[in-house]
Amino acid sequence: MASSYVERLPDDILFMIFKLIGEDKEALREYLQENSFRTRWDDWGDALDYDDIEWEPARNNPPQSMLLPAAVCKRWDSFLTRTPSMWTELQISFTEGAAALEHARKFIQYSGTCLLQITILWDAPSWIVPTMWDDTDIITEATVGSGFKPASRGEIMAGVHLALVIQELYAHVHRWREFTLRTTSFAHTCQALSLMSRPSVHPARNLEKLHLQFILNPRHVAHSMDEPSLFPGSVPPIRDLLLFGISWTWPSSHMFSSHLSDLRIHYDDYCNDFREDIRTSSDRAKDFSRLLGALVNLRTLALELELMYDRDTASIELPHLHSLSIKSRSMASWTPDFLHSVKMPSLRILTLCVASLGEENSVAGVFNELATLTDSDADDLDHLLELDELHLLNFRHRENPGLLHRLFVQMATVETLTLGPRVHGDNVALAMALLPTPYGLADLPLPGLCTLVVFDVPKHVMRMIVLERTSVAGPLQELYYNYDREDESVRDDWQHEAEEYHRIGFMDPGRVQDIVDRRWSYLA
Repeated sequence: MASSYVERLPDDILFMIFKLIGEDKEALREYLQENSFRTRWDDWGDALDYDDIEWEPARNNPPQSMLLPAAVCKRWDSFLTRTPSMWTELQISFTEGAAALEHARKFIQYSGTCLLQITILWDAPSWIVPTMWDDTDIITEATVGSGFKPASRGEIMAGVHLALVIQELYAHVHRWREFTLRTTSFAHTCQALSLMSRPSVHPARNLEKLHLQFILNPRHVAHSMDEPSLFPGSVPPIRDLLLFGISWTWPSSHMFSSHLSDLRIHYDDYCNDFREDIRTSSDRAKDFSRLLGALVNLRTLALELELMYDRDTASIELPHLHSLSIKSRSMASWTPDFLHSVKMPSLRILTLCVASLGEENSVAGVFNELATLTDSDADDLDHLLELDELHLLNFRHRENPGLLHRLFVQMATVETLTLGPRVHGDNVALAMALLPTPYGLADLPLPGLCTLVVFDVPKHVMRMIVLERTSVAGPLQELYYNYDREDESVRDDWQHEAEEYHRIGFMDPGRVQDIVDRRWSYLA
């Protein structure tokens, strides 16, 4: 009886139902989490040991777009297969083996001329895709270097099928709107880049989003193929580019310069053990500078890098950059010179995260440079740095309270400040710099502050800051506060001084974007 009601549904109602199913990303996210696929640019971590990773095969396959609903009944199959707009989001799991090729072919056939959003999950670590294959077992240099056992004939044949999947999709590169490749091993990444870099007669004229993610391996990948770019002879209109664990020296910058607006790079140059890479640290810094210098239309830039960078490197003009995020273990050694070299007149959001595992992470040089960039009396300053949001995560600074006071007083435009989690719970010095001085409102640190987010500051310190600032500048609009333990000796007569007060849960100090986007729990 129930099925008869389903049969009576008109096509427009079926369309809305299936469209909602297709837009639900929760099933894919659950699959990625269950199978250790990390999906955020700042979700890397610092202590991964490749030799300690235990690979486990995926327990299930990710959702196969409309293939499963189409198999329910003839009515649904007929409706779906003649509605091309239902086939615009494809997720291919390489755990499907040979079936992945048929999956891709059906998808392309049913999608007609619609633009495609493609995600390839290279989630079968035991399947090696050799550069060449024949009837004998093949051990490639990449395979040996990655620590995997020699591939069997069955694994090689699986690799052949999966290589054909990429070739099948590449023939339709002119229809790609989004392309995401997530790989889990050194060998897979090298082979994927090799396959994708072959010259194509199909221009990538619609590709707006390209995400290449090399996951769960500290040995980052440098592309060493002869081809200059993914799409030779084509300048795709890529606006969103993610290079996760893949060197910024590839692809070449010229193919993105006129379109790219959102760039995220996660790459630890210190972990690159390619023997053929004979460039010096200075050479790599110059490559990095040339890449950014060509991307004049960038609006957001997120860097998780370990660099050797100095002020002799050519200056970079990023006239439209609105948001800059930097996460680094070596921030103290290169970020001050980087900030000095980059001209960012439109920058409004700055996020800095010290990714050091140790207690010492002095950032005096960073604060010195920020103080210079916000000083209206500084010599040879092209423009003032006028931020709307400043997010400081895992910082520690006790050396010069006067420098902090000067910096915060000069930052008159900042409306949102985050003093993010510290691994060892030490944000007191930064928080104390928010206290007003006896000189009054004109000398108030962060005079435009409306939203304050604070982690790891004792309750009595927080109370003092809120009450003293309120007496001079009025109440905060929003206050988000996290502390480890309740202190009953401190009176609760300060929370209501903020127009909105929220006590929030603990956050991992390494999860930069979660903190900035306020993806936290709320406590009573």
